[in-house]
Amino acid sequence: MEDVRATYLRFPAWTQHFWTWQTGKALPGQKPLLRHTWASYLAVTLALFLAGLAVSTAAVAAMFPFWYLALPLGWVLTVTGERMMVLVIAHQALHRRFSGRSRLDWFWGEVVTVLSVFHTFRDFKEEHFDNHHRREIFATEADPPVQFLLDLGFRPGLSRRQLWRRAWTVFLSPLFYWRGFLGRVGSNLRSRSWRLAGFGVWLGWWLSLPFWLPNGALVLLLAFVLPVILFAQLSALLDRLGEHEWLGPRNPEFGHRFYTAANTAARYCGAPVPARSMPAGAQVVAWLRWTAATIFYHIPCRLLVVVGDLPSHDYHHRYPSTPEWTTAAYARQRDIDSGPEGPPYEEVWGMGAAIDRVFRAWEGSTAGALSHR
Repeated sequence: MEDVRATYLRFPAWTQHFWTWQTGKALPGQKPLLRHTWASYLAVTLALFLAGLAVSTAAVAAMFPFWYLALPLGWVLTVTGERMMVLVIAHQALHRRFSGRSRLDWFWGEVVTVLSVFHTFRDFKEEHFDNHHRREIFATEADPPVQFLLDLGFRPGLSRRQLWRRAWTVFLSPLFYWRGFLGRVGSNLRSRSWRLAGFGVWLGWWLSLPFWLPNGALVLLLAFVLPVILFAQLSALLDRLGEHEWLGPRNPEFGHRFYTAANTAARYCGAPVPARSMPAGAQVVAWLRWTAATIFYHIPCRLLVVVGDLPSHDYHHRYPSTPEWTTAAYARQRDIDSGPEGPPYEEVWGMGAAIDRVFRAWEGSTAGALSHR
């Protein structure tokens, strides 16, 4: 198999940390350029999220010249920050590895899930920590993410083409977004004490905008509902579809410790850099395609779907208690360099390829399909 990351060595050495961030894969022996503390990671993530909301709100409220160009920038910042809050901060907090202090982790887990209008931290913990990480449940029909996909009509036994058609149907379905929104709001309304009050204040602030802010109703829709509710819901589905090889068979040779390895591969955002050996004309075409794919596909996927340490999600499942979650790409590569303690790592290049890998595995299979309700 081609070493895709090695093809990026065609670029200067000073660019390699950028390519490590964009692809999600570090080079052999590469060291982190920056090591975040939990506090600095929190500050950057909140800054991205709040800056995105501010940019979008200002653009729509003031409608200054070319405001419609600033609006997509606000969306990107908002969705990036929101998904990092949920998939990195809240995720590490429920594993008690965010700050390392359980009460502080719980507090920030609640805060970021309020801001992102996500399920309560308690519900998130029950789904992910108490169920998804259990050996007997992981990637089976009892796993909450699998139930989520089955409820959306994704079924083992359908053809790959049918599964992709189903995916596009769900992507464009108003009912999908409405049900997701109701689930998130319902989770918060069932909460207690300051969580419920904080959720009410946060949602109430946005719902008040039509009554006092210029273009307030449009601000509510374009600066809040679209990125925080709809785009984030789509991002979550794209992540879920390619996160693991759901319902795939276990490999008993991997034992109890590495039981997730057979169903989990790294998801990298990139493609092989055109080789110098190509003819000049073909190389021009290849570079145009590679550049377009990088700018319009791989970087957006990295920013909006496969955020934070998600490219190295296989490393997280091997070592869920690692304190190196801020530098997971480097930690994973170091494990490879030293000879992995468990089975060999696997990797998939491209978010779409990761989803297609699941669909190919489900094609012609009936695992878990008959007993689902």
